[in-house]
Amino acid sequence: MTTAEESVPGYEPMLAAYHRAFAAELREIVHSLPIAKGQTVLDMACGDGAYSHWLAECVGADGRVVAVDNNAGCLEIARRANCSFYNIEFLRAPIDSLPFEDETFDLCWCAQSLYSLPDPVEALRRLFRVTKPGGIVAVLESDTLHHVILPWPVELELSVRAAELRDLAEKTETPRKFYVGRQLRSVFRKAGFEDITMQTLAYDRAAPLGPHEHTYFSEYLKDLLKRYAKHLDGPIRRGFELTADGQSNEFLLNDPDLTATCIDQLASGRKPR
Repeated sequence: MTTAEESVPGYEPMLAAYHRAFAAELREIVHSLPIAKGQTVLDMACGDGAYSHWLAECVGADGRVVAVDNNAGCLEIARRANCSFYNIEFLRAPIDSLPFEDETFDLCWCAQSLYSLPDPVEALRRLFRVTKPGGIVAVLESDTLHHVILPWPVELELSVRAAELRDLAEKTETPRKFYVGRQLRSVFRKAGFEDITMQTLAYDRAAPLGPHEHTYFSEYLKDLLKRYAKHLDGPIRRGFELTADGQSNEFLLNDPDLTATCIDQLASGRKPR
């Protein structure tokens, strides 16, 4: 295993499954962006490169996508996944030190990463700098509280969400940034953008789940259990363990009537001319 592979974040398998499970919807979102052939686009915090691929389709052979991430492992995965696209350049850099001149890009894109950056407003100001006058910054983000809607018992869901907030508050001084989906319009305004738009997008799935959908929702439940079970009391914790256990008769994803929904927010703003 290489050093780059060792540095891949633990959530990468879940994120990769998400991109595969909802590829049709996510690709449609990217293709709805105001991108013209031949333009130059930044994919900030590109992760596994799923969006870089779709952005490259939009700019065409005469355009250019610069995919940036500060994680070497993610960049290696992205390079391998997009090796057939010669119009994608991969670069390692943090958002607070982007190695680009002012007004470089026609459009800057940041998907499902804004919450992980130190300060959402400051992150958008960094993107503002490298965007051309009249250019667009677009963000696809979720709100941690509402990103995944599952039909689990309401008392269990409420307990898990309370545990989630408690855990985030213990680990960071800015737990609200993990709920940035509801704040996107304000974040864009504070960063200096105009013509701000915001759209809520929902992707529905129902049993029987496809393999990528099953992987994603299973990894999602396991991730919640790993992170927040310690904050739950005995009976609630045991109920959650059974709900998230693929070998249990109470495993949520075995419900033949299962319905599940993922919700994202798509926000964009224009840099004044």
